[in-house]
Amino acid sequence: MKSYQYRMRAYAEGERRCPKCDHPLPAHETWPGMRHRFCQECAAIVKDTELWRYIAAGTYRCESPGCTNFIPEGQYYKKAAFLTCCGECWVNRESKGNRLFMCGCGCGEEFLGRAKRKPIGGLYFKSQRHYGAYRREQKLIKASGVFHDLVTEYFEGFAKLHYSDQFGVRGVIALFFMFLNERGITSIEDPYVTPKTITDFLIWGSTKGRIVAQGRISLVSTFFKWAAACGYRKAGNPVIPMIHRKPLPKRGPRPLEDEQVEFTWKILNQRGNPRLRLAMAIGIETGARIGEICRFRLKDINIKGRRVFVRLPNKGKKERWANFSDLTVKYYAEWMAVRDPDCGHDQLLHNTRGNPCTDQTLRNEFNKTLCKSTRGGKKTHTTGVDKWSMHQLRHTMASDLASAGADANVIMAQGGWTSLEAMSGYSSLRQSSVTISAGARLRQAVSRCLSTSPSWMLCRHGVLSRGSRLTGTSCSLPSV
Repeated sequence: MKSYQYRMRAYAEGERRCPKCDHPLPAHETWPGMRHRFCQECAAIVKDTELWRYIAAGTYRCESPGCTNFIPEGQYYKKAAFLTCCGECWVNRESKGNRLFMCGCGCGEEFLGRAKRKPIGGLYFKSQRHYGAYRREQKLIKASGVFHDLVTEYFEGFAKLHYSDQFGVRGVIALFFMFLNERGITSIEDPYVTPKTITDFLIWGSTKGRIVAQGRISLVSTFFKWAAACGYRKAGNPVIPMIHRKPLPKRGPRPLEDEQVEFTWKILNQRGNPRLRLAMAIGIETGARIGEICRFRLKDINIKGRRVFVRLPNKGKKERWANFSDLTVKYYAEWMAVRDPDCGHDQLLHNTRGNPCTDQTLRNEFNKTLCKSTRGGKKTHTTGVDKWSMHQLRHTMASDLASAGADANVIMAQGGWTSLEAMSGYSSLRQSSVTISAGARLRQAVSRCLSTSPSWMLCRHGVLSRGSRLTGTSCSLPSV
């Protein structure tokens, strides 16, 4: 909105006068297309002119997307592309543009855009999300080849119900059918696709650098189970877990060190904003994922109880309460002081335009604020981090609780993990805690040894004599 402020202006009461009778006007604002206001007496006698037209109150609705208010009475420019009820609605409509486009991804949605908007491959897209969906669909069509109808039926039916996120599934299935098309295989029936075919696919994937083919071969197995259930394949499943399944190596916990956390807070306090500081505090204290943070609603935050409700959908497919401490309370109060109460929704975080925050928007804002350069290599700050991952805050939360001596069940409940194996990939004891704990244990052991009665302690001769009785051999000490 800052780029349009020079085109709008707010007037205090009496600061501006009626153009007809010169009487002082009440407080009001003007914006492009709406420049003239009149007093109540003159408003009834104002008529249209060559360049301006008079619109009475309650006769013309605002043309900003999502607004149903009537525009205020007054004179409006006849050549204005659109009319709005206030300056904020004018900015909202102006930023979207005046030309109506049809999204090219196939969703059938229409959207407003600028007339100078450049097409991508002759098509216009509503957002990057729609463009990404279009590209994934085109890659799937190209990879599936003669199997396109079968793959489309799979993803539009079973896969949509079975998988909450089809992004990774599409990649593996597309890779498998790309292999079949390269080999000239036109059917998934036996003898065209056999266990040897799956083995060849894994070898092909490793030579192509596609390690995902080995680590997620179970997705291909699920596809063949569906094909057999629907009658598209009469033979058994060609994927044999004992032969074909090779788990990918798991990454260990990667929490942020105390110096890294302190440096991050320093940057956020210098060039960040209340929205980023609150998201950082929630992430590091509750361990919530970035998508979960963006889906938090105002009623989910319990400041008195110092906990937040993590609602569905989430990766664990389970609702939970996550506790937080003073840091979140502090930055929650800072954010609520600047949060727009008229944003039109009850989600905790919103962007600069008042719309609900998305995980991609919040991730981009963190990268722009914390990183020294963009993903394209353009340097933006002299100080900052080389790479930022919001998910590391989840590792940091689990490791902090483990280092503080928290029980495993407490850590699992806080992060929403359902098994110790899953939690072990996030939590690790910090080296400082290990050093302190080991030192304390050693001091306790030495203290117990020193306080032990002499009759319980064995000298060298006692140790050797006890060893001779146990082994049946004689032991002697070397002479000095």
